[in-house]
Amino acid sequence: MAAAGPYLPRAGGRILDLGAGTGRFSDALARFRGAGVVACEPSAAMRATFRSTFPRAVVVGGAAEAMPFVAGAFDAVWASQVLHHVRDLPAFAAGLRHVVRPSGHLLIRGAFGPVQDLVLYGYFPLAWAEGSAARLTLERVTGVLNDADFAMVDHVQVEQIFAENAGELVEKVQTRSLSPLAELPDQAFEEGLSALRRDADRGRIAAPIVDRLDLVVFRAPPRPPPGQGPL
Repeated sequence: MAAAGPYLPRAGGRILDLGAGTGRFSDALARFRGAGVVACEPSAAMRATFRSTFPRAVVVGGAAEAMPFVAGAFDAVWASQVLHHVRDLPAFAAGLRHVVRPSGHLLIRGAFGPVQDLVLYGYFPLAWAEGSAARLTLERVTGVLNDADFAMVDHVQVEQIFAENAGELVEKVQTRSLSPLAELPDQAFEEGLSALRRDADRGRIAAPIVDRLDLVVFRAPPRPPPGQGPL
């Protein structure tokens, strides 16, 4: 939130938490700035969990490629670990152009660095295979957004503690809740999990387990001059 803060509206503004999941960041965004937050999540099961956890929050169904909102509805869009789910990036960019107000911001949180730097890559290399959704490059994302007249204005890396120790890492991985792992063939997942457990039992995994995630910020195009409509 500290890194994102300069690009988020304060009270009176509105933020879209796109692909909100069960509401982890929706709550953080609302608390940090006091702006209104609307969550958009395509999974009915996740929306149900979201509503049970945050009964006063606003959460609606919708995909990143077809956001169900009026033009200029949001001052900022927060998209955390979402892009690997997007199947049509140009449609996603066009939708953002529609829902973000002129000169508003898009904040993308994800891993765009070398996959070899990810702790789990060594155990599950197929999850980040060349050409897979998990290997979407920042260059590709930037190119599509530039075509929709979004301009990159910031790119920082923020450390996150993924697990405090090897035991917690194994517990998180075995739930298979991470999208790249969920899409693996069962045999590849089980082999990687067995190797991870062996290394954890033998004290070969340094703790805490820290990942460096990218926060990339884009600015929407400004309002066109009077008499000149959008292209």
